[in-house]
This record gives sequence, C-alpha cells and structure tokens, in this order.
Amino acid sequence: MERVARVLLVLFFIVFSCTSAQAVEQPTYKNTVMVPQTLQLGQCVKTFNVHFEKLFFLTETAINSNNYDIEEIQSKGGYIVFSVAQYKFLATIYAFGPSNAILKITPCNNIYTFPPMIITNIFRYIEQNQYKKF
Repeated sequence: MERVARVLLVLFFIVFSCTSAQAVEQPTYKNTVMVPQTLQLGQCVKTFNVHFEKLFFLTETAINSNNYDIEEIQSKGGYIVFSVAQYKFLATIYAFGPSNAILKITPCNNIYTFPPMIITNIFRYIEQNQYKKF
C-alpha cells in the first residue's frame, strides 16, 4: 500500500510539473531582435544564383512578406526604397553574369547601426524561395 501511494505521489508531481511548464509563457525575442547593431557593408551584400529579374521580384516579395513599407520601386534601375520603423533602406540589384545577381541592402542615411534582422529576414526569404518557379 505504501508503495502504491509513493507511485501515485510521483505521478502526481510529474503531471503537475508538466502542466505548469506548459503554462510558463515563452519569452519573446522580438525586442532583442530589433536591437540596433553596427554592421559592415559586407553583411549587407549577398550573391544569389538567379538572374536579375527573378532576384528583383524575390526582393520585392520578401520586403512585402515581412510587412516592410515600400516607398519607391524602379524595375529598370533595379532598386527598391523601403522603410522599417524609423529606418529607411535602399535595396539594389546588380546583374552578375548570365545567371547570377547581387543584392545590396544599405541604409539611406549611411549609418550602419540598425537591427540586423531587417536584412537577414530578406536574405532568408530569398534563399528559401530562389528555386521556386513563378
């Protein structure tokens, strides 16, 4: 009888600890992600294995899907001006060979202290979708 009581007590503590662990709120990393950091120009430039037009459309879609505000687009020149909170950026696409293109995202005020996730989110979106057909 004593053994059964101990087993029930252990089971009770296991179940209670599991339910209380689920009730603990997960920390949000949104505030830490938006902490401005000083970046180098090399962190703002990336080469992709897609042609110029596709990279332009992927960049526009990436900016849109991250809910950044597009302020100006010029497809012939290959640039997009967009803003995130108080930061304003210029995304420029350059053709690099027949099937490669370079994306450079720079702040419009030339101050490279901003949250790096702004650029990282765009690069990740393009990397995930560069081989999809549209």
